[in-house]
Amino acid sequence: MEFLNPLMLWGALAISIPIIIHFWHQKKGKVIEWAATQWLIEKSLQQSRGIRLDNILLLMFRCLLLLALCFFLCKPIIKWLNNDKTAKKIHLIQPNILVTENYKFEIEEALKKGEKCYWIHSNTPLIQYLKQLPSQETFNANLLQNSINQISKSIDNETIELYFINKKTLNQYPHIYIPTTFHSHIISDSSSLRKQNYIAFSGNRKLFINEKNTLISQTITTKNGIITHQGAIKVLVQNNDASETQSIKAALKALNEVYQFEFLIDEKSSPNKVYDVVFDNKLIPQIHNNHTLYIFSDADRYKNQDFKAENIIFLPNRLKPQTSEIVFNGSLAEFIGEKLIKHFDLPNYDQTLSSNQIKSIFKIQESPNLEENAWFSKSILLLFILLLSIERWLSIHKNA
Repeated sequence: MEFLNPLMLWGALAISIPIIIHFWHQKKGKVIEWAATQWLIEKSLQQSRGIRLDNILLLMFRCLLLLALCFFLCKPIIKWLNNDKTAKKIHLIQPNILVTENYKFEIEEALKKGEKCYWIHSNTPLIQYLKQLPSQETFNANLLQNSINQISKSIDNETIELYFINKKTLNQYPHIYIPTTFHSHIISDSSSLRKQNYIAFSGNRKLFINEKNTLISQTITTKNGIITHQGAIKVLVQNNDASETQSIKAALKALNEVYQFEFLIDEKSSPNKVYDVVFDNKLIPQIHNNHTLYIFSDADRYKNQDFKAENIIFLPNRLKPQTSEIVFNGSLAEFIGEKLIKHFDLPNYDQTLSSNQIKSIFKIQESPNLEENAWFSKSILLLFILLLSIERWLSIHKNA
């Protein structure tokens, strides 16, 4: 037996309350005027000593009443209901040919035994035939967690077997929660590892993210990559606020000094010049260039505008220390740097995770079958009501 709220067991100490009250009332005496007191012999007038337990039955019911309430609030879960069932497995498989071919024997054996096999998919369908893969979806932590959540509704004393390709997209969340014990069957797809994208600056310098997920600038990369941008990044800062313009230029200067970003900054738009990044605090009527990153500040007034493009970023306040938290905290440069990295497609999403990283991602968080235990909680509640009724009846009839 387990408890969902084990800390409520400390409430059992409350049984001392009726015991203390019982002896306290017993200690109090009532003075009764009686004319014949003088005729009593002296021995009969001696004070009674020792502890006397009056109304012991009522005291017991009051203690049991508190214990039953404490037990009910602890929400006990009984697990012996499933002990007679044979432990089986549920298989959750990424719909990828590389996965199905590598673990073909294990999956086919599971299907022959009648064990449940599901695809890691938004709908989490049951696997009928191994070669019939569902529609392809981007495999990441969100998709895996969603599939686990769906099959958790049907888990009954079973172990989850996970089959997937090791990718860095699994590190999307701090943890992936699994409702029972599990085993991971992981493979690395070295053939699909993407080459490191980089920005080529002057002096044959390349800015890219290495295997340690660190942004570095050097003349060579560890792998032949793809150029996502060449030359200095052309920036247009046309915010009509001197303080805001100063904050943006200071952030760009910090990126240049720390990570060797190269910028060509204009404060006025030049005709026929295409900019890579545009800062502004007023909305541009028409945006034709999808390759330009637009960062609009003071964007609260544009709440009703329908802009969902990935290259458009709205900031609620003006980029000044007095109005913007990221400027006040000195994190504007970091914010702009992250947006530039994403805009120029530098992150290597196909990097793999180490075995320790994968172990740290998955966390077991058991979710007991509350429906099977509902009768047990109802029985405790019924017992509490019964004890309360008996206690009230005894209390009224004994005037205690």
